[in-house]
Amino acid sequence: MTHDGGIFNRQNDRVYASSRHDADEHKGTNRRPSFQKKLLVWLATSKNGLSLPIIFEPGETLTHENYIEIVLPHARAEGQRLLGDDFIYQQDNATPHKHKDSIAWIKKNFPRFIDVKNWPPNSPDLNVLDYYMWDAIGHNMHWDKVKSYDSLIDEIKKGISSVSKNDLLRSVQNWSSYSSNYVVCYAIF
Repeated sequence: MTHDGGIFNRQNDRVYASSRHDADEHKGTNRRPSFQKKLLVWLATSKNGLSLPIIFEPGETLTHENYIEIVLPHARAEGQRLLGDDFIYQQDNATPHKHKDSIAWIKKNFPRFIDVKNWPPNSPDLNVLDYYMWDAIGHNMHWDKVKSYDSLIDEIKKGISSVSKNDLLRSVQNWSSYSSNYVVCYAIF
């Protein structure tokens, strides 16, 4: 069995050989890393539109340091641009988000913030980005044009800019009537 970039299911695909060496000789093992490189894209949504994205370098991870230095100031500026000075910031429960320094920065610099203790059950997962927006962006992308990191970035930006304001507004309104001043953020592409 070989793997040529298609779907490889370790649970169901089996290679029978007397040793790993024998399996390797017959190209029967998959030596690809379990987790391919990920591209981290930060994005926020509100009733008035999508934020400008932050696109991290391939393989770069989010730490509480770069969350405070890069993401949070951008989130505050985008929240103000989209909703004025009175908006509610909500994030998910990722480790950099709940770091004490991140929480302190948020409480000091955002007009309102939903702390993890005040979340309704599953609320970080019940947001427009998770249940609608990433899918809409993905459908707006021309995946056949993605041949490199730069072309992926271009298609992500085009996918974001192609989301219709009417669809976004309808999606936000369907989410909840109290969410109109929310800015919800974050995702991995």
